[in-house]
Amino acid sequence: MIVAEMSIPQCKKYRVDQKAELFGKIGVATKIIDWTHLDEVRTLLQTYPVVIFYRVPATPEVILIIQEARRLGVHTFWEVDDLVFDPDGYLSNKNLDRLDPGMRAGVIAGMKLYRDALVLCDEGIGSTPILAKWMTETTGRPAHVIENALDDETLETAHRIRDANKRYTKSQEDVIIVYGSGTKTHDIDFLSASEAIYNVLSKRPNVRLRIIGELNIEPRFDDLANRIERLPFTTFDGYLEKVANADISIAPLEQTVFNDAKSNIKFLEASILGLPSVCSPVDAFKSAIVDGETGFLAASPDEWEHKLLALVDDQALRAEMAGKALESVFRAYSPDYIAQQQLGPLIRRFNNRKSNVTRILFANVYFAPQSFGGATIVAEEMAQRLAQKENVEVYVFTSWSNDGAPDYGVVRYEAKGATVFAVKVPVIRTRLMDVEDEAMGQVFEEVLSAIKPDVVQLHSIQTLGVALGSVCKAAGIPYAITLHDAWWLCERQFMVTGEGKYCFQTRIDPDVCARCVLDKSFNKQRTAIVLRGLFQADGLISPSHFFKQLHLYNGLRDEQIFVNKNGIKLPSAEHKRIPSKPIRFGYVGGSTPIKGYELVRQAFSALPECGIELVLVDNTLNHGYSSIDANGMNANNPVHIVPAYTQDTIDEFFSGIDVLLFPSQWKESFGLTVREALIRDVWVIATDAGGAVEDVVPGENGDVIPISNDSVHLRKAMERIIENGNFLKNYSNPYKDRIRTFDEQADELLLYLMSLIKREPAVVVDADR
Repeated sequence: MIVAEMSIPQCKKYRVDQKAELFGKIGVATKIIDWTHLDEVRTLLQTYPVVIFYRVPATPEVILIIQEARRLGVHTFWEVDDLVFDPDGYLSNKNLDRLDPGMRAGVIAGMKLYRDALVLCDEGIGSTPILAKWMTETTGRPAHVIENALDDETLETAHRIRDANKRYTKSQEDVIIVYGSGTKTHDIDFLSASEAIYNVLSKRPNVRLRIIGELNIEPRFDDLANRIERLPFTTFDGYLEKVANADISIAPLEQTVFNDAKSNIKFLEASILGLPSVCSPVDAFKSAIVDGETGFLAASPDEWEHKLLALVDDQALRAEMAGKALESVFRAYSPDYIAQQQLGPLIRRFNNRKSNVTRILFANVYFAPQSFGGATIVAEEMAQRLAQKENVEVYVFTSWSNDGAPDYGVVRYEAKGATVFAVKVPVIRTRLMDVEDEAMGQVFEEVLSAIKPDVVQLHSIQTLGVALGSVCKAAGIPYAITLHDAWWLCERQFMVTGEGKYCFQTRIDPDVCARCVLDKSFNKQRTAIVLRGLFQADGLISPSHFFKQLHLYNGLRDEQIFVNKNGIKLPSAEHKRIPSKPIRFGYVGGSTPIKGYELVRQAFSALPECGIELVLVDNTLNHGYSSIDANGMNANNPVHIVPAYTQDTIDEFFSGIDVLLFPSQWKESFGLTVREALIRDVWVIATDAGGAVEDVVPGENGDVIPISNDSVHLRKAMERIIENGNFLKNYSNPYKDRIRTFDEQADELLLYLMSLIKREPAVVVDADR
């Protein structure tokens, strides 16, 4: 990424646009950003390994950006094309004395800011060896030379102009000397050749002087005004045409440290237009010109006059010298040459991706430290385990909330062994944006381009949207979707109606859904969008056989869906459930109807005082507020409300209960909590909730009750436990070996994802069929 000052057209062309073009010639994608757009810079910084700050001052905001780059491990270069960062060298330019006092004071004040920016960055880039040398002396760190060069636009324009000039017959007697000033700061430079130019004009009536841009010349030139042409500075193409229609180009510079640091661009431009040049012998011109062969170097008024007259009087010499100059700059300053010889060594060292490493990118709406929901636990556990495997790198794309951040702003950090790219989700958004958000897709495209993963796994992507899959498809990167819930089939996500009842559909009927959703036309639009994303995926991952069957009912094929049952964290070796005198029932679903909270409240409150307890997990306590009121339950037995457990405190929670209540009101894809209880010898009472009860053996490690909004089924199951509770004292689940661990899940998942990398692209199926 190039973060640049772009208000000076010629600087933008040669130091910014040209550099991006040259990077492209060696296969390096480049983004150019105006340095004043710092919010955008901060976001893009998260996905770029290298940033070049061209002529950017160290304002407080820029300092924060450079510090952010350091936090991210982004390598920073500070670049410039004159000695603006060094007061001693810059003030040797006497042209500054002719500036307006206010402007001059501003230039001087800015020097410290440029110097500070240079010092803050890792390395420097200068347009000349002298600049690079002074940068290193300032910072004690490396500085590199990337010269102003030719580019495709300049070469094409020059070729067109040369071709046009072949058809143009100019008077053989007239000789035009051209000087391109450009800015207000060249008056002193022109003085180094003005005496010779005046003498040449006086001695040769056929010579004219063409001045392009702003320049103040001595009053004595008034006598020759009829042979002095003043032209305003114009577009780059126009400038080259005006130079090309002359015969001799001059580049006088005062002999100062400041000018020694300047580039030889005027010589390059003249040479590709077919003009010979006379230049002052500053460092960059000396390195490019073989005096007397490819151009003339003139250090004194006598040398200027002698060498100008030689060219004025000898058309053949002009042609010969121009031809050699053209050949030399084509050879030493061609785009390909500069790209390979100067940019290549600078940038290739950052291409440190190992050839034998597989990169996996997860996408999930939440990720640590913003962890919420079962799908997030699975994504985090898989990321952590896969990242620990040899030759695997894991990246994560997720959302984040920060009131001070711009919409779609990105922050990169490390969590669970993975590199995480978190995107600020706009607070104000439409319903459709939760399904398909093109702006989110564009951010994902930036991340995808930065990482270049081998495979992508989409977990729960509500809010992120299905555009993520389209971006993968466009990039030719295989992607799989994990079917954590029914979001891909049901607008309400869990196939639960507005009345809190499971709809019990298998083959989804749009007419049935139309009676359930708020807006049937929106639901139709949404269904078309998500099914297109579902059917074009290279693979689908189901956490249970039940959920695979549900999607087979809805048009997917058996070979499209791979069952990768979710794992759980094993209890520690020291873990042991300690039975207590009062039987302790536990519930972890929160106060939502879909998890059956109301059934738990009704069933427990209906039980008489009988020496039991209820432990309720309120997952909002970790966010600073409570969503459950124990007193409001009107229970006859004690109720304890505790915050949600983590993977680090899970053993402690389950050692404190005897029976898990899991009265889910929908057919779940898996049921992580059920497995966490079963493997810790906790009896489970669960509804017939699809994938959630695939590891429950009724009567041996739990009870399965019907899905119903009538709490009587749950109450009766609890009463049976209360009546026969002695068995819990020494209870041990005999089927623990059936329960998958996270490690086993990760091993199987990796093999599956690796198979997608090697597989032929998926055939896109018409979802409407």
